[in-house]
Amino acid sequence: MTERLPVPETTSGRRLAITAVLVSLLALMASGVTGVLLYRLIATPAPMHDMSPAPAPSAVGLPVTYAKEALNVRVGCAALVYLDLDEPRAGVSEQVADLRYDSRCGNGPARLTLAVGSVAGSSVPSGNLDAAGCLRAIRTGPLGPGAEVEVRRGAALCVLTAAEPAKVVLVEITEVGGTGAAGLRATSWLAPK
Repeated sequence: MTERLPVPETTSGRRLAITAVLVSLLALMASGVTGVLLYRLIATPAPMHDMSPAPAPSAVGLPVTYAKEALNVRVGCAALVYLDLDEPRAGVSEQVADLRYDSRCGNGPARLTLAVGSVAGSSVPSGNLDAAGCLRAIRTGPLGPGAEVEVRRGAALCVLTAAEPAKVVLVEITEVGGTGAAGLRATSWLAPK
């Protein structure tokens, strides 16, 4: 009888066997992870996407910082007063003012002009505007440098302030009294960035 001699294992054969076992374990782990991920994907309901169109900017609305705040102007003939629309406040220094109110002597109506604290403004036909309406008016019909708005009851103007954060302000003229007297009402929104 022929006797078989044991074949000594070589180092390269052992490495090959260990590598095969490791590759098999990695493949098994990868398939397990894939299975868990697929289970989570199937078991978790997908969020429903709103297919309606995005609302228009006027519908979105900007945060209101103050609403229908009264500003009373009482100055004499041929006098002026500066208005800060960020607070709002009358009687501020020229350096922080958003509007300048000039009273006239005689029959001439008082005038409003943009001051150094404003970026832009627009005269609008009425106070029935929201922030988007004011921004549109400023974009499509801005007041030019030195332009004046006559102070008369029912008139309104929109102003974009230069403060940080900037504000969009609707200023309505609610009453006009004797020389140098007027009642204003202001509504302010945070301006979009």
